[in-house]
Amino acid sequence: ESYAQVLRELWRTGEAAGGSTSPHDFKRTVARFAPQFTGYAQHDAQELLAFLLDGLHEDLNRIRSKPTTEIPTGDGTTDGATARLAWERHR
Repeated sequence: ESYAQVLRELWRTGEAAGGSTSPHDFKRTVARFAPQFTGYAQHDAQELLAFLLDGLHEDLNRIRSKPTTEIPTGDGTTDGATARLAWERHR
């Protein structure tokens, strides 16, 4: 929720000339889940990005029972036909 709030504020203030936003709540939330980010010590941006992406990945992959799907192989058809079949099955 904190990440979404920061994004909303960035988009909203980005529309106004010279707008800015403070990620204080976002930082507090990150520090609650990753104590290495507490305080005001300088941290590597790559560490923070890796932590955030890992968290987003975990949240987005909470599927309990994933339905099985057959991967189209083409069976002698054109690449375009195979791609259309794969897209239809994806939907």
